[in-house]
Amino acid sequence: MKRRDALRSMGALFAAAGLAKVGAVELKSVPSETGLTREMLPSPVMSGGQGNVFKGQARATLTAVFDRLIPHDELGPSASEAGCVDFLDAQMNGPYGESKDLYLDQPLRADESQLMGLTISLRTRRDYTLAGLEFIDRHARARHSKPFAELEGEQMDAVLSDLEAGKLDWEGKGSSNRLFEFLLMSVREGYFSDPLYGGNRGMVGWKLVGFPGARYDYRQYIDRRGQDLGLEPISLIPVS
Repeated sequence: MKRRDALRSMGALFAAAGLAKVGAVELKSVPSETGLTREMLPSPVMSGGQGNVFKGQARATLTAVFDRLIPHDELGPSASEAGCVDFLDAQMNGPYGESKDLYLDQPLRADESQLMGLTISLRTRRDYTLAGLEFIDRHARARHSKPFAELEGEQMDAVLSDLEAGKLDWEGKGSSNRLFEFLLMSVREGYFSDPLYGGNRGMVGWKLVGFPGARYDYRQYIDRRGQDLGLEPISLIPVS
């Protein structure tokens, strides 16, 4: 339902409430149902694509970082297998990556990086993430003569541990700990978001923690407090 149609419907309802003599025929613009429709949701992110933002070495580095943070094990698939790379790629290709929610114009404060988490030279989350991945890869090459994606598991963990501890010098672009926390937050969001956004493929994250997803009605379960309801999770992705 479009914003214009919603406003028109509200106007019709207010008019009907104020004019008792107006018949129901005047309420033609009121929607016949209020259920979720395809038009209300964004298009599902296609998984396994080439990527719009993260390509080549940047995508390889991001995949390797994510898979060290959430590896494939007996509990479930890795971050990349669950679509977390596609999730973040889609996020960075839209308003979130462009930092549309932030005021980025002049004047700037000297302590901007502490307040906003972005530096003057890295104005958007997209720039920040791409520069961060390049920084991780450059550090891996300097220490091990290999790109991050080609390191052994223990070597990757050592680089990420230094990143988390804030020990790596990012040449005035902010704390390396802030970069680590951002990547950790992003992989968590991808693993537990609705599959509509490209991550949590097969709802593996929800199944891992027992989250039932986007269910509409729980009235029949309201008295079963503390019980395992055994509910299969439901996504926002429309089904035919």
